[in-house]
Amino acid sequence: MVADLGRYLARVRVDPDYAPYLPDHALPDRPVLIVGQHAACATSPRPGTPVAMFPGADPTETASSHPVMALVRVEHATAVITVAHDGSSRTRWEDALFPGLPTGITWRLCPAEPDTASGRWVTARGRWAAGGRQALLPRSVAAQVPGAPRAVAIHDHDPHTGRRWS
Repeated sequence: MVADLGRYLARVRVDPDYAPYLPDHALPDRPVLIVGQHAACATSPRPGTPVAMFPGADPTETASSHPVMALVRVEHATAVITVAHDGSSRTRWEDALFPGLPTGITWRLCPAEPDTASGRWVTARGRWAAGGRQALLPRSVAAQVPGAPRAVAIHDHDPHTGRRWS
């Protein structure tokens, strides 16, 4: 039985800040499917990190012609480790420690792929950068992830090859 995942389809648009700089072929052609979410601290999750799946988004039952994404929340922080004279250490996390680094909480959509061993969605292999597009989150996703913004950057662009996740 194929799950009805229409409630997790997010419409894609060009990020208004990047619109003047993008070529015409960068315009979105179809929505993206959001299958789950992951909350990370300090840095983006590594490839293969499990995603908390939304109801009905089981990889074994999901057949989609849309790019599959996971909503990722990153709380940026820097670990400050203090070592005492006796060799013990204490770690605390600080926000905005270095100028120019991201601070606070950022949201993004990252590619997701099924992990056959666990039967779950995981963040996709590779490195992904923002490609100048945003997804407008549907109400069903906002209900599953309180605090998520309405528009989220899509990190589906491979900076090494220039290809997008499909």
